[in-house]
Amino acid sequence: MNKQIDSIQTTEASLSSGAPEHVAGKPPGKKLQLGTTLMLPGQVVSLLVLVMPLLVALYMSFTDWSPTRGSLFDASFVGFENYSELLIWDTRFLFAVLRTLIISVICLSLEFLFGLGLAVLFLRDFKGKSILFSAFLTPMMILPVVVGYTFWMLFQSNGPINQIIEMVAGQGATIDWFKTAPCALLAVIITEVWHWTPLFFLILLSGLNAVPENPVRAAVILGANPRQVFWRVVLPMLKPVITVAFVIRSMEIIKLFDEVYMLTRGGPGSSTETISLYIYKLAFNDFQLAYGAAAAFLVLIGSLLLVHMLLAPVRNQLLEVDR
Repeated sequence: MNKQIDSIQTTEASLSSGAPEHVAGKPPGKKLQLGTTLMLPGQVVSLLVLVMPLLVALYMSFTDWSPTRGSLFDASFVGFENYSELLIWDTRFLFAVLRTLIISVICLSLEFLFGLGLAVLFLRDFKGKSILFSAFLTPMMILPVVVGYTFWMLFQSNGPINQIIEMVAGQGATIDWFKTAPCALLAVIITEVWHWTPLFFLILLSGLNAVPENPVRAAVILGANPRQVFWRVVLPMLKPVITVAFVIRSMEIIKLFDEVYMLTRGGPGSSTETISLYIYKLAFNDFQLAYGAAAAFLVLIGSLLLVHMLLAPVRNQLLEVDR
């Protein structure tokens, strides 16, 4: 018996002494060096593609450079002059920011309401549910340029939308969608809501399906009706999901460009000009790249502050670590 124990101990000692480093819990040095070597090209490319243009654009925003004035490094350094002019004197920039915020608030509100309604509807079983689910998700899979061009054709004076209006309201009851500011703005809002309501629908439906059943059953047992269960039990538990949906859409709608460009080009006048379209015109139509870079960085700072404010109510809950 003692001989068997000694032989087992000898075998264990030989195995432990000859075991590779990763078995003993130590990271293999050669594999670590290989991993670092393989990651290095990707890190360098990311640095060149992402960080360097950002730094160049930041430096550019403090100059008066234009492509028609020679090299960037020969341009005059003007400090915060571009930023002060944008915030104090450039009313077109301020109106573009305000217009973008108005479009964002209206679109996000409508998308949330329609998405929540569809999500509640799809909690029930009905015929053709799977087909309708795929159909309702289709709009957000279409390229924004295609959506903008399609709705541009729909909103023409002799297009399908005006024909439907004539059928309902009578001959001659058409709307010149792109000739007046309110109608052009309404066309942009309709297009954006149609395009991105499915995203709210998908996120909210996932959240509703993940709501635990025990609180709902407890509320029903205590005598709550379906409306009270939804508003007082289900909706508060959806707060993190709703916040994430608003954050995702807010970051996207601030960059609203494609649909507006295809529908109105910012017109009539500048009545539908969003901040992205204004910066595009500054940089590529007027060749004021330094001035446009300053406007872009102001929008970046504003977007970061907006996301920070939106995430504030649920930040601790989203970042909570299981103990």
